[in-house]
Amino acid sequence: MDILIHTLSGTTTAAFIATFSKANTKSKLLMVLLGGFAGALPDIDAISLWSKFDGTIGKWLHLNHSGNQIYFGKFWYSHHGFFHSLVAAAFFSFLFIFIRKILFNKEKWGAYFQASQTKFVFAIFFFSYISHLIGDLPTPGAVWGGIRLFFPFEAYVGGYGTTWWWNNYDVFFILALTTIAFIIMISLQERFFRKDLIVMATVFYIACITACTYFVTHHSISFAYSGNTSRYEYYERTSKMDQYKRIGKRLYFKIEYLDKKFPFYF
Repeated sequence: MDILIHTLSGTTTAAFIATFSKANTKSKLLMVLLGGFAGALPDIDAISLWSKFDGTIGKWLHLNHSGNQIYFGKFWYSHHGFFHSLVAAAFFSFLFIFIRKILFNKEKWGAYFQASQTKFVFAIFFFSYISHLIGDLPTPGAVWGGIRLFFPFEAYVGGYGTTWWWNNYDVFFILALTTIAFIIMISLQERFFRKDLIVMATVFYIACITACTYFVTHHSISFAYSGNTSRYEYYERTSKMDQYKRIGKRLYFKIEYLDKKFPFYF
């Protein structure tokens, strides 16, 4: 999946969890932003494709391989490696909690970790991060064969190829709508009974997950391949045709226009 969908899966997950919190509106909206950051974070391992990687990070760390070799390799720090694992999700969640404590909280450590707000922040970071990993499972295996979900074990999971890397406009649209709906609910939370807000959020989230699951598992062809593929353009074209038929001409061209405005794949 592309970085925008990963970010939106994070904001949607974070907003859903935030509705269970008793925090004020501002705090909950900050949780949504945090979820977007956590949802995008696993792809930090793609930094090895940065054009200046070899002359900066690679040089500083005395790496024996080029950024391109690292990205498409199976080192622990390669794409779909450590950063796409449950261990990484827990590690970065704890790291964020520690940084948050040091910079913004003056409570004693024991009281801080027992605080309800701390637990919600941890849960939001962890599950928003996990949403990224889940989103990568149905994409093609390519050179990695999935993601190293259970690091440090070497097995790679996923790579099912039920959906293409990019052009998942239907999923983008559903996640964007759901995130907006959650933000509206959070902004108007004072007008709802807390129980009603939680029920509405649960219904929205289940509907969102159900729709996204259907979209990524129902395509006209299988996109499964391992290694490199000579059918890349065919897969790309077929994926877009599926989107055109699925969401309609008007919405398709609006999202495609938005797609072309971004400097990265969407």
